[in-house]
Amino acid sequence: MNFFGHAAVARQVDEHPAFLLGAMAPDLLGMCGATPGPATSPQVAAGLAHHLAVDAAFHASPTFVALQLWAVRGLVQAGLRRGPARGAAHVGIELLLDGVLSRDRQAQAAYQRSLAAPEPFEWQDATSAARWQKMVGRLLTGAIPDGYRQVDFVAQRVAGALGHRPRLALDGGETAALRAFLPALQTRVVAEAAGLVAL
Repeated sequence: MNFFGHAAVARQVDEHPAFLLGAMAPDLLGMCGATPGPATSPQVAAGLAHHLAVDAAFHASPTFVALQLWAVRGLVQAGLRRGPARGAAHVGIELLLDGVLSRDRQAQAAYQRSLAAPEPFEWQDATSAARWQKMVGRLLTGAIPDGYRQVDFVAQRVAGALGHRPRLALDGGETAALRAFLPALQTRVVAEAAGLVAL
């Protein structure tokens, strides 16, 4: 599950901004490369634990497993190598699910409040603090999560995420094949969204 999905699911448990920020934090830390120290509140720590539990349940859920298998087969048939196909299917499902969940305006408002919450960690160094703050600023004013409803935006994000891993990076033909496949995957994610978040 991607970070906005974590916020949308976490708010069903607790809408405290620090809890939601903690629930998103593992993904956000990976995005910006910040190194955290201790959590600054019990709510952040509880959010971190919620993230781990939700990820484990999500990735083991029959709906996700079946949808990922279907998407991998489709992407391989479209011309992707198996490794990139697995990576693209996994990331693509998560981002497209964020697109579905982004239609919930209450979830969006809770997400915005959480990003404006106080610092969630005592940072290991000034560089980490600066990276976190810069990323939060971009998220508060950027196209996420609404952009995840657009297949071009999702294709760019999937290709970018996989590009950091040489064995999964897409070549030009694979990127085009992924973009062509995404509308079918989006249709499936929309149809199966309830099952994906029934954790």
